Amino acid sequence: MASAAAHLGSSGNRLRRIVFGTDFSPVAMRAASYARALAASHSARVDLVHVFDSDVYLDDQEPRLRSLEDRLAMRSARLQALAATFTQAGISVKTELPMVKPGWSALLESAEKKSADLILMATRSKPQLKRMFLGSTVEELIRYAKSPILIVGPNVPEAVDGPLAFQCILYATDFAAKGEKAARSVLMLALHDKAKVFVCHVIQNQPEGRVEAPSEAALRPDLERWIQQSPLGDYGCEPVLVHGESAPAILALAEKIKADLIVLGPRKHSFLLTHVKRGVTLEVLAQARCPVLTVQE
Repeated sequence: MASAAAHLGSSGNRLRRIVFGTDFSPVAMRAASYARALAASHSARVDLVHVFDSDVYLDDQEPRLRSLEDRLAMRSARLQALAATFTQAGISVKTELPMVKPGWSALLESAEKKSADLILMATRSKPQLKRMFLGSTVEELIRYAKSPILIVGPNVPEAVDGPLAFQCILYATDFAAKGEKAARSVLMLALHDKAKVFVCHVIQNQPEGRVEAPSEAALRPDLERWIQQSPLGDYGCEPVLVHGESAPAILALAEKIKADLIVLGPRKHSFLLTHVKRGVTLEVLAQARCPVLTVQE
C-alpha cells in the first residue's frame, strides 16, 4: 500500500475541502448527509453554496413574498439552518448565496477559488428526461469542473450519521485511455477507507451484422495491463469484464457486488460529455442506489 500511496503525492489520502451545492430539495437534503459524513471522515472543510435565481421558486410559499429581499432572506435562513447541522457535527463550514446565471458557473467558481478536492450535489434526474436538476447544472459541471464531482441521485438513501467509509468501489473505465486523474481519486478514497476496488470494462453488445465484439479472454490481459500501469497498479484491484449496454451493465454489477460508490472514468477527452448526450451518465445517475463520482481529465 505504501507504493500505491506514492501516486497521491503531497495531496495525501484524504479530502480537505468540499463544495456542496444545494437547492434544499429532498434529494439535496439527502446529499447533505453525504457531505457531512465525508467531511467528518476526512476532517474536511465544507462550503455550502446555494445559487439564487430570481426566476426559480423553491416552493409554493415563496411567490407570496413581497420583495426580492424577502426571498433572499428566506433562502439565507434556510442556508444558515443547513449550515448549523454541519456545525453541530463538528464540521468547519462556510456559506455562499451568490446571485448569478447560470447557476453552475457559481459552483464552478467556488470550487476553483477554494481548490476544492470535491464538488458534491444532488440530481433529481429521471431516465426519460434529457436535462438534470436545475436545468443543466449537473451536466455543465460534468463538462467543465476540474474537481471530481460526487452526485447523489434520486434512488440513493440518506447516509448514516457519523463518518462515511466506502467499503466497495466500482470503477467503470474504458482502458483505451489512462484516466490517471480518475484512478488517483479512486486510490485516494480506497486507501483512506481500505475499500475493495473492482475495475470494470463493459464489452458492448454489437448489432447484428457488425464485427463481433472481442472476447473476455482477449480483453482481460489488456484490462489487467491497464490497471497495472495506472496509479491503482499496486492497490490490488479486481478486474471485471461484463457484457451488455454500458449503463445497465454497470448498474447490474454495482448491485451484484454491493458497491457503495460508482466511479465513471473517462475514455477520452469528451467521454463524459459523450455519455451525457447518449444518456449513459444520466441513466446511471437516475438508477444508481449509491453515489456516483465523475472525473474529467
